[in-house]
Amino acid sequence: MIREIRDFVAEQWWRFLIGIQLLTLVNFVLLVITASDKLKSFLGIQYTAELVLLFTPLALAGIWFFGLVLERYIKFPQAQERAAISRSPAWNRNFKMLGDIEKRLERMEKKLG
Repeated sequence: MIREIRDFVAEQWWRFLIGIQLLTLVNFVLLVITASDKLKSFLGIQYTAELVLLFTPLALAGIWFFGLVLERYIKFPQAQERAAISRSPAWNRNFKMLGDIEKRLERMEKKLG
């Protein structure tokens, strides 16, 4: 019963984290729109609506490009996965069992060979 509750909470937390990524983008767009009045006085340009329409897609494209660099060249998701596996008791137990199986197979090969 406790495991089911824990698994349910973990699934809901995962869904929350996926949703919060979208919320971050929405927050960014709203921040740019809110800052448009300050852009007007700072840059001395009266066309802040056009700036918002230009900068928001450019910033989103920049965020996407940064994600592309992290994924393709820095291999960030793989590093996250390795860190998660190294901290997981289940994976550590599986790797230990796999090591034991490999040792047994080596002993059997020595006996047969």
